Amino acid sequence: MSNQSTNNEKLTALYVRLSNDDEREGESNSIVNQKKMLSKYASDHNLRKTTFYIDDGVSGTTFNRKGFQAMIADIESGLVGTVIVKDMSRFGRDYLQVGLYTDIMFPEHNIHFIAINDGVDSVQGDNEFTPFRNIINEWYAKDTSKKIRAVFKAKGLSGAPLSNILPYGYIKDPDNPAQWLIDEDSAMIVRRMFQLTIEGYGPTQIAKKFESEKILTPAHYAVSLGRKASTVLPKSPYHWNDRTIAYLLEKHEYVGHTVNFRTTRKSYKDKRKIHQDKKDWVIFENTHEAIIEQSVFDTVQELRKHKRRPTRQKELPLFSGLLYCADCGGKLYFNRGKGIDRKQENYFCSSYRRRTTECTAHYIRSVVLEEVVTKNLRKTMKYIQANGKSFFVDVLKGDQQARKKEAQQQQKQLHDAQKRIAELDAIFPQLYEDMVSGRINSERFDKLSSAYEKEQATLKQQVLEISNEKQAELDVNAYIQELRQFVRKHVYFETLTSELLHEMIDKIIVHDNKQIEVHYKFGLGELGNLVEEHCIKKGRGAC
Repeated sequence: MSNQSTNNEKLTALYVRLSNDDEREGESNSIVNQKKMLSKYASDHNLRKTTFYIDDGVSGTTFNRKGFQAMIADIESGLVGTVIVKDMSRFGRDYLQVGLYTDIMFPEHNIHFIAINDGVDSVQGDNEFTPFRNIINEWYAKDTSKKIRAVFKAKGLSGAPLSNILPYGYIKDPDNPAQWLIDEDSAMIVRRMFQLTIEGYGPTQIAKKFESEKILTPAHYAVSLGRKASTVLPKSPYHWNDRTIAYLLEKHEYVGHTVNFRTTRKSYKDKRKIHQDKKDWVIFENTHEAIIEQSVFDTVQELRKHKRRPTRQKELPLFSGLLYCADCGGKLYFNRGKGIDRKQENYFCSSYRRRTTECTAHYIRSVVLEEVVTKNLRKTMKYIQANGKSFFVDVLKGDQQARKKEAQQQQKQLHDAQKRIAELDAIFPQLYEDMVSGRINSERFDKLSSAYEKEQATLKQQVLEISNEKQAELDVNAYIQELRQFVRKHVYFETLTSELLHEMIDKIIVHDNKQIEVHYKFGLGELGNLVEEHCIKKGRGAC
């Protein structure tokens, strides 16, 4: 009796919890109704010193809840004498963890525990059914999680975005929230990010540049628009993280695609996200307006594969990431030399430097390289400007009949694969309904679902490969148009720039005898040699 009177002098904790899943069950589980029930119970039993501990939108499978942990802290501090919940499921849905609190911790702290709807009252003695009820609550959480994952998977495979958080650069269409629109203010920053990368800036340099220009970080920008921040806000609204820059530069969403299943979770109890391999991603193309052109995105991805190292003077060598050894295929490293004279700057084979293979130095001075590449570029660009149409007709000319037949076969394969994918998309929701209604059990659902997923993944890969082959044909033609526009703009360039080199050149191969091959993008190879051949064919000699 003395313990009971002591508890009455302490706080009565009224614990309320609602998860996102509980909202589907109706109004009875709402925060408001739980608070009403607990307040009435406390009042009816003369428990006056009450305080609420609330967790809204938090699963019962985790106990790392803000309100719950605050209540536990007050219990350990000796402030709380009684804990009241609507039922055991509000307290938690992991029967081992629930038992740890109700059977061990609460008795140790002399806590009077009450679960109203389940008839649990620790003062009245043990309720033998309580452990079984806790097991049922955990089973419910597991079963609900499985059903939600099935719906989530079906949604993801249908092409709908799984994340409610839009990438930086986009906003939701007010008339159709499922549709993304370009937010020009932030999209402008995204475009700059890609352009700076092409110009030779790395993520760290871009981050520092944005900070110095006082550009709001994505999180702070979202808050400025009245959105909820998806991450912890940095103290400085302008402090960009280089990892954020790197992450954004790899987002396929910027070329108009939807990417699903980037992350997953181990189980319904473990809420930590696990990043999946890219092969497990599902990408749906052209689902919204692109911020970045595909050719620009591809250029940036290629540049980021090859780390371009700044010199000790924090300068990025002009040909960084473009030079390759003709014999071993290794990259060429930049060397400034002992003096400050630019004539001493040179490049040489990385394999020779590391002695990893038997290769020679392939030494070449920067000034020589610049002279040869500048001459090659100017000659090629001037010729393209003057003879672009006839030149590219010759370059792209091939067996038109064979290509037409192959294109027809590809189109049929593509149609058949897409038709079957659509059929499987319709099967997934029906399969889920069959499981929920009891027409098939969960084991059968898992087996069929897995088989259909494998089939669909194979078909999607087939569609991707065919689409890539078809796109490659389109890309060459599109690139030619872009190239001609680029040439018109830069044909009379005065000095070489990183942007100019990376827009036009795929790689530069250096031979041991100082011979240089300049390979242009999109598989067009050595355009300089093609120019020579075209000139000879047209009877102009070496023009």
